[in-house]
Formats: sequence, C-alpha cells, structure tokens
Amino acid sequence: MRNVPSGQFFPGGRSARSAAALLLAAAALAGCGGDDTAGTAGGASGLNVGEVQEAFERGDPESVTGQRGTFSARVEDVISPWAFTMGGGDFGDADPLLVIEEGMPPVDQDDPVRVEGVVHKFDFSRVQKDLGVDLAEPLYQDFPGEPYVKADKIAEDVGE
Repeated sequence: MRNVPSGQFFPGGRSARSAAALLLAAAALAGCGGDDTAGTAGGASGLNVGEVQEAFERGDPESVTGQRGTFSARVEDVISPWAFTMGGGDFGDADPLLVIEEGMPPVDQDDPVRVEGVVHKFDFSRVQKDLGVDLAEPLYQDFPGEPYVKADKIAEDVGE
C-alpha cells in the first residue's frame, strides 16, 4: 500500500487491529448455522434435522409438521429415485430425516445437500398418491409415522 501511514490499514483512520476485528466478526457471522440450520421463506425457523426428530420422539409432531424449512446436511442413504435420508449422524444420535423429492434431480450418498420443503408425517399411501407412482413398500417400512420433508427444491454439492 502506497502512502499509507504506519498503523493505518484503511482510509479514515481504521487500524489493522480494527480491520482484523471486523474480519473476525464477519467470519463468525458467516459461520453461524452451519450444516444444521433451517429457515422459512419469511426468516429463520431455527429447525434442524435433530430438532425435527426430537419433536416427533417427544410426541409433539404438531410443533414442526407443516413448517416450511431449508435443511442442510449430507445424504445418508438413497432409498429410491424419489427418496433419500439426510442428517442422522450429523446431529448426534438423531435418526436421519426422510426427504421425498418429486421431480427433483437424483442425489448420491454423502453429497452435501440443501433441501427446501415442508415437514410432514409419513403415510405410505398418501405419499404414493401425492407422487402418482407405485412405490416399493418394503423400502419405506421403517418410516410410517416418522417425519419427512416433501422437497420442492434441492441444491447439491453445497458448501459446508
């Protein structure tokens, strides 16, 4: 930097120390949320995969059912061309969250993804009817009554 007095980083008298503090604050804010955040169209809902699973486990699925959110985690298991699970181990001992993806591009195991959609309670007949396809029921035998996200947008290979 030419013609900048010693100890001055930015014009206007900001010191290198002030600039470093601003950079650290910006980095901390950018890192808030990480992989386990969820949001809604109107703002952050504070949900993550673990919190959705916990609500169902404590018998309070109504607290999250119907909420629109954005969930970020790794694909744990690809179940069919229309479904995969995400999260699980990323959120302590929480079960992975089922994602139903009508007309979305397929994902691969371990892909970091960001899913936007609405949380529902899984009912095989209803999901099959909503998708308009014949699903292989044995693939979904572990999910009755469990939470799932009906995805309307999926972004693959998102940064962590």
